[in-house]
Amino acid sequence: MRASRMMSLLLHLQVRGQATGAELARLLEVSERTVQRDAEALSAAGVPIRSTRGPAGGYRLDGGYRTRLTGMGLDEAGALAFLGLAGPADDLGLGSLLEGARVKLWAGLTGAARDRAMSTAARFHLDPVRFFGTPEPVPCLSALARAVWSDRRARIVYTVRSGETATREVDPLGLVLAAGVWYLVATRDGARRTYRVSRVRAVDELPAPVRRPRDFDLAEAWSAARAELERERTAVEVTLRIAGHALGRLRETLPVHGHDRLPASCSGDVTVTVPYESVDWACTALLGLGAAVEVLGPPRVRARIAAELRAAAARYPA
Repeated sequence: MRASRMMSLLLHLQVRGQATGAELARLLEVSERTVQRDAEALSAAGVPIRSTRGPAGGYRLDGGYRTRLTGMGLDEAGALAFLGLAGPADDLGLGSLLEGARVKLWAGLTGAARDRAMSTAARFHLDPVRFFGTPEPVPCLSALARAVWSDRRARIVYTVRSGETATREVDPLGLVLAAGVWYLVATRDGARRTYRVSRVRAVDELPAPVRRPRDFDLAEAWSAARAELERERTAVEVTLRIAGHALGRLRETLPVHGHDRLPASCSGDVTVTVPYESVDWACTALLGLGAAVEVLGPPRVRARIAAELRAAAARYPA
């Protein structure tokens, strides 16, 4: 354990050039005294590590010293898929592995390559969670991730739309994070299925291996699954007249497959027909657009919008 920690200390200095004892203690999750002892041990072993006191002090490597002992373990290599996505990596229990892999990658860069990597890291950040969203509890995510990693079948207890629970034996093929929501892509009885991870109540990993379809591509499978989910959840199509300046706000209320029904821009009013997953959501979304939109049909949606507007207007007498 100490050898691994000392190697991490060395790699952090190789990446950073210089770091204070407090910074290293935070990165390594140890005390500053432990950092000092490790630095002294490295120095005694011939590593040219130096410490200086004062506000600008800290630890550094003299003479451009570099180590090539940056061998990456299999688990760390697997975690590289989450570079830039620390939150999801933590959800899957890969946070520490990802950090170790990241440090080793940076330690192996020199000159212009390191400058470019540092410049990119300072200018781009990925945040996959939607605004104003509360993350769903996913207590079974790590268990599903283990089944996916080990390519083992799983028996899951799942809450279906009716609110009842059902037990399913599935072949887990991959996990997808979409707009802050985790989904399991799997096959059951030879057919592809998609499960919302927050609805999984229990997971039992089975000894049988996953029967993975030949040439399976998770990104393509998710794209198809998403399109199917959105089509299944389209309960109403609404025809409306909308001002061109409100098209962007309307687009935000629609599922992805409804975006191509809108013009890119329009200077005046335009008439469009768009899908919604329920009458309730259609009314909520369209009322939020105020006078910029007029619902033309279906009659039940127009009547409900009109009733809501009359009730709201009654609360604000002239």
